[in-house]
Amino acid sequence: MARSPGRTGLPTGGSGGRRPRRLTAYFRGVWEELRKVVWPTWPELTRMTGVVVVTVVLFSLLIGGADYALGYAVKPIYVQNANNSTATSPAVPASTAIPSTSASASASTAASATPTASPSASASS
Repeated sequence: MARSPGRTGLPTGGSGGRRPRRLTAYFRGVWEELRKVVWPTWPELTRMTGVVVVTVVLFSLLIGGADYALGYAVKPIYVQNANNSTATSPAVPASTAIPSTSASASASTAASATPTASPSASASS
């Protein structure tokens, strides 16, 4: 099926070629484009790298300083709220507090507290 003539720049007809040919054509095109690139000289490269490093250091100091200053300003608010919330919370009465016991001790206590009927007692009734 041929493509419409109104679409310029696209290949017309055929199946589009085999995959290996398209792959080698792609890499050939990439190589040709890379040959057109004007690569920087070593002095230009070191100067541009220095600019990037200095910029990253300055911005990290700026953001770190802002983070520290905001943390310093906001921390007293959170400390004040934390002190108020613990002072106003009701105390738990000692009678409702559950003592901490080991899991095996609480399991054996629970098993002995529930009455169970023996099979012989239920059969005799």
